[in-house]
Amino acid sequence: MKKSALKLAWHLVAFTAISLAATSNTFAQSVDEEFAREGRLVEAIKVYNDQLAQQIAAQGTAKTEISDSIVQSENLAPQVADLMDKMLAALETFIRADLPFHEDIRLSSVGQLKALMVDPAASMSDRFRNIMDIYTIETEYGNTYEAYADTVTVEGNDVEVDMLRVGRLALYYQTKDGNISGMWDKSSGGWVDLPDSNNRYIRIAIRVAAKMVAPELMNIPTPAPEGV
Repeated sequence: MKKSALKLAWHLVAFTAISLAATSNTFAQSVDEEFAREGRLVEAIKVYNDQLAQQIAAQGTAKTEISDSIVQSENLAPQVADLMDKMLAALETFIRADLPFHEDIRLSSVGQLKALMVDPAASMSDRFRNIMDIYTIETEYGNTYEAYADTVTVEGNDVEVDMLRVGRLALYYQTKDGNISGMWDKSSGGWVDLPDSNNRYIRIAIRVAAKMVAPELMNIPTPAPEGV
């Protein structure tokens, strides 16, 4: 009986030892896995920190470049202002020497730009953009044609007429009754009367420019090229 009890006790001790060893191994494996996970997390944080440091350095470089650009733009401001003044003066001279179409409106635009040049509330970019807008409009006049109503002096009287502009090549007028037509003469700086035989063709051209009839070939007088 004593031998059987002793044998059972040894078995229990051996089983307990095996159980403790298995538990110890499982715990060790769990600790190793947790340590490995923490190690990977630390590495990921290091990579993120390195990337963040590079972004901060790049932002610092960009900030420095922007600051330098601002300083340079401030140094260039007087030169840009002088350039815009010359552009405005050249534009005004050009309009006064050009065909007298929409002359009041075009010169008024130049006057508004001059006021903008001395407006303390206007930025340099606003001033330059407005000048370029006017230059774009003036450029487009050379590639278009139009008909519009206006008033000209005919035989000493102000008469309402239909105007015809063909690019910057020619400018015509015709009285509302279609009986008198004229063309602007750059050399004399005034209007010259056209023969009555041109009245019909000028009227058709005005209707075409006003998009009242389909375009067609017309025989109308044009000024000779300058210098010819």
